Amino acid sequence: MNEFEWLRQMRELNQPVAPRNDLWARIDAALDENAAPVQAAAPAPIKRARHRHLWAMAAGFAAVAVLAGGVVWRMHAIPQNPPSGPITAQIDTSPWKPNDPRLAGAALELGAARMELQQAMQQAPDSPALQRLLQRTDAQQARLRELEKQAG
Repeated sequence: MNEFEWLRQMRELNQPVAPRNDLWARIDAALDENAAPVQAAAPAPIKRARHRHLWAMAAGFAAVAVLAGGVVWRMHAIPQNPPSGPITAQIDTSPWKPNDPRLAGAALELGAARMELQQAMQQAPDSPALQRLLQRTDAQQARLRELEKQAG
């Protein structure tokens, strides 16, 4: 069987098919049979299902409350101001090009990343994420300068 025969057979399957027997008559009969007992009193399985549904809904609300509380707690745990530690005190922001060609590419990339982060900081100066990234970039630059000093 080649692909064309397979496609032809697939197109033949796209024809409407009549059901073997009429389902609506059975559905109507089943609804009529169940209509009278449901109005009198709800059977025990339905009450149990409702009870489980209420417990599931309560558990869902509790999960959402715990999640929201965790997010709020986590937001308060993140410091709003960047810590000024020894890294920020040692940072030299002057343009720098190491003599070692292996370090020159990394220095170029870190310099470009620092410039992009400073531009982003001008747009959102209070962003703790940008401040952390800038600190991390500065720390990497300081480490790179230390590697150049060690390499001699």
